[in-house]
Amino acid sequence: MEKYSKEQIDGTRKHFRSLGLKEVDVSLGKYRFSYFVMPQEWESKLTDYVYRCTGEPKDGYVFGISDHVKEEHRKYVVAHEYIEFNEIGIDTPNRCAKALEEELKLVPDNIKPDYVKMRKDFFKNLISYCSDRPNYTKEDLEEFKGSLSKLEELVK
Repeated sequence: MEKYSKEQIDGTRKHFRSLGLKEVDVSLGKYRFSYFVMPQEWESKLTDYVYRCTGEPKDGYVFGISDHVKEEHRKYVVAHEYIEFNEIGIDTPNRCAKALEEELKLVPDNIKPDYVKMRKDFFKNLISYCSDRPNYTKEDLEEFKGSLSKLEELVK
């Protein structure tokens, strides 16, 4: 996974704000973060995409999510990214599956079945999408496969 510098993170945030993208502040359990709502057309090959611009936690972050994702689901998907990259750390093995476990604890039971199916579909698509992109490593793909496996077990 690519790490971004503080300058890149700050520049991305400034750029998204200059485009007038909606920025949403979230308070979810012990987590406080924000994200931008981004047009699905910006990444037409990955439905329900999530955008991450992180490096060292002290340098801040920028997260975004496709406007195609149901509004009630967005904060939980972005919570996954926040937990994975700001709490667990980009260099920690099994960070994606660990973040998924924490993410699913946050999702209310009344939307969980629909949410889990959406996330399963997302990770399945993500693996296919990233397989032919050189900026994703074999280790990144294994991270995604670990999360997909957990979600497939939940959907059974």
